[in-house]
Amino acid sequence: MLASKRVSGLKRWGSLSLIALVILILSACGNTGSNKENTEAAGAVKENPPAATTETSAERTVKDAYGDVKIPANPSKIVVLDIGALDNLLELGIKPIGAPSILAAGDPYPAYLKGTEGIQNIGSVNEPNLEAIDALKPDLIIGNKDTHDAIYSQLGQIAPTVFVETLGVTWKNNLQLHAEAVNKSEEGKQLLDAYQARIDQFKTDLAAQDVKKVSLFRPRADKIQIYLKDTFAGTIMTDAGVQRVDSQNVEGFSKDVTEEQMTELDGDVILWFNREPDAFAKLEKSPLWTSLPGVQNKQVKPVDWEYWMSGLGIQAVNKVVYDLHSFLLK
Repeated sequence: MLASKRVSGLKRWGSLSLIALVILILSACGNTGSNKENTEAAGAVKENPPAATTETSAERTVKDAYGDVKIPANPSKIVVLDIGALDNLLELGIKPIGAPSILAAGDPYPAYLKGTEGIQNIGSVNEPNLEAIDALKPDLIIGNKDTHDAIYSQLGQIAPTVFVETLGVTWKNNLQLHAEAVNKSEEGKQLLDAYQARIDQFKTDLAAQDVKKVSLFRPRADKIQIYLKDTFAGTIMTDAGVQRVDSQNVEGFSKDVTEEQMTELDGDVILWFNREPDAFAKLEKSPLWTSLPGVQNKQVKPVDWEYWMSGLGIQAVNKVVYDLHSFLLK
């Protein structure tokens, strides 16, 4: 009887032990699964940082003629829509993948610019080819509102765009914005500082000499266009302390005169440029032209229209300063 009770007790104890063991095993399995899920979740957080952080580090915001615009932090495939932007970017050490010709699609880029080999032509400044631009898959487009406002929205569908307001008299501001757009603001500042140092020295040297009044004009097929103070070249001459002839020392872009008004072209130094060689040849035949003191004193100097009129960037600026130095300083 006693043996029977002992056996029965052992059976109960064995059953309880078995149940406890099963519970322990199930609990351990459950904990292992939970730990595995927690480990994987932690790993997922480490391997996939928030998208916002990645986007922020890859973009910058600049303020252009239209307002704030987000652009790549370091754009590498840039298309420019005018020669001023091409000029500035090359001087900043950035080679655009696409740029326009000044006059007609396919024309060579200005000869004064170096390093243009391999840049794809995208039409002309006034008529850029949107299909050609799109085919290049740019990550940034640089243009100007004055010329390209009508196609701004279409360009924005191709890539982020940075537009200056206008060209010419705003060349300093344009250089600063171009430099900011390509993440080279400090380099842009250095270029402007170097220009100012050069101009300051030029003014000092010029002040030590006799005053020479300068005339600047462009003979054309049907008129003579006098360039005034509010032009690309005019701003540089003002910075340099160059004195203009009285009729040209006025605000404005330009004014037209006829051959009968040719006396307004005279100066101690007469500078001229044009794209129509026959127009100047016609001018030279006029008796009024040969009567001008500047002509008689052999102080007529042709200058390169590619940088005096159409360059509009810092390299063109420095070429104009070099010419002024050559013509006005002994």
